[in-house]
Amino acid sequence: MLPFAAGATNAIALLALRHGGVTHLTGISTEGAIGIGTADGRLLLHALAIMGLFTLGCAISAWAIRSERWARGPASVAVLCSEAALLALAAHTLDIDPTLGTCLCGLAIGLQNGASSLVTGAVLRTSHLTGMFTDLGIAMGQRWRGAAFDPRRTRICVVVIGAFIAGGACGAVLFGPCSGRALWLPALVVIAMAASTGLRLGPPPRRNPPAE
Repeated sequence: MLPFAAGATNAIALLALRHGGVTHLTGISTEGAIGIGTADGRLLLHALAIMGLFTLGCAISAWAIRSERWARGPASVAVLCSEAALLALAAHTLDIDPTLGTCLCGLAIGLQNGASSLVTGAVLRTSHLTGMFTDLGIAMGQRWRGAAFDPRRTRICVVVIGAFIAGGACGAVLFGPCSGRALWLPALVVIAMAASTGLRLGPPPRRNPPAE
């Protein structure tokens, strides 16, 4: 569901500004390079803002999440709730100020990608697909030559790719009639994931009384 939310957010941001995005820093870094090469200060500043805010979101996630790998914790819930709040704020900002709205989206997706990377030990990133397509291609090549490959990883790649594209398609469909308010879709998805994670936390572990 988180790749779905990221895909929707990225599609809406792209449609709002007609360039760039907020989930993949390779393309955004290229925008910054084009801004330097063409002396387009506005393009460069936008790229720097998205890169900086995305990185800040990742840093905040790393500061907040201190649980072990694959362990759910209250900090993960708090990070997801913060992401949903930023996306909701961006939904009311994007039409008024597209640049500010996309910057809020960049910070939100940075929080999400930082959290998913930390919790899974960098096995799963939910905001971009380059790694997923790379792993899928490697698995295909290994299978073609009869070598062992990880079918579970392959299934994960297919699911993440499909979810991201589906989210992008839904975001594009909603942007026409709803404009910036289409960001409520990923915001609601993320808050649902936060609620689901919170419900599965369970009670905190009991501490053994000190020995006398």
